[in-house]
Amino acid sequence: MTDRLIRLMRIITLVQAKPGILARELAERCSTTERTIYRDMEALSAMHIPITHLGYGKGYRFIGSFALYPFDWTAEEVQAFTALGKAMPQVKPLLPDGFEGAYEKVMAAHNKQRTEHLETELQERENPWIKWAEKAEAEEQSEYLIPILLATLSQQIIQAEYYVPERNELLFGKIDPYILVPWQHRFYLVGRNHNTGKLYTYRLKYFARVVVLDDVFIKVHTNMQQENHQHFRGNEEKEPVEFKIRLTPAAIPKYKEKESINPLAQTKDRDGSVVMDVTVEDVPCFMSWLSQFGADAEIIEPEHYRDVMKRELIKWLAVYS
Repeated sequence: MTDRLIRLMRIITLVQAKPGILARELAERCSTTERTIYRDMEALSAMHIPITHLGYGKGYRFIGSFALYPFDWTAEEVQAFTALGKAMPQVKPLLPDGFEGAYEKVMAAHNKQRTEHLETELQERENPWIKWAEKAEAEEQSEYLIPILLATLSQQIIQAEYYVPERNELLFGKIDPYILVPWQHRFYLVGRNHNTGKLYTYRLKYFARVVVLDDVFIKVHTNMQQENHQHFRGNEEKEPVEFKIRLTPAAIPKYKEKESINPLAQTKDRDGSVVMDVTVEDVPCFMSWLSQFGADAEIIEPEHYRDVMKRELIKWLAVYS
């Protein structure tokens, strides 16, 4: 399983480096067969990695602007590029025009990234919570991408610490990792939380620690993969989203205890419930936050997200009926 995971990540890197790369070349570069490459492409498609086949003889490329961070080099790759710089005067006559300039830009980008990582490490040693504040702006990748991806492929439970920024709280528990969703240069994990039994969407950069356990899980929620992917894609052109929600009097004390949203406007009904207008940038996190109130919270608008909530309730009813 580890060998296959490494190969999948290698395929993603190769497609990014050479759009239009053929299955034959992927097989050669990964030291495997074309048939294995086709199976790997099916696995990547199931995980919603947006790679498309352009047609016979035209190879593979990414859909849209999806990309992995390009300078996650191994020690051997860094050493190789450094050695190339020392040998540049000797090999320059054999290289095409512009290669030396391109090489200098690549090395400059790598050195800048290395400096930023060192600065971040120093800051994190002084204050562990700076890790979240810095990464929120600096990058959307996570050091736990590979172990979480492995866990989704093998259907293994993960033990995780997860930071909730709106509550400034670090949670701990077991999660069944269902699928990874790349969306707007970010990775989200859709999984079932063992503490609540509910389905949540976790942003990968907020994981503080992840351990893949030997225990395997069976998906309790079915037919959710396509729906969640459509849910993410449907908001690409609509952020931020304007919500109108209602909280019953029973939910008000819990809301006031840890207010994590700032409503643009709110009105109080005669029955004591409160109607709020809220602007939401991270819809999955907002939906997870709203679900904690259960039947004491209602989405009034947009209608689309009322339907999303209805579908979730129908699935839960099917499980417990």
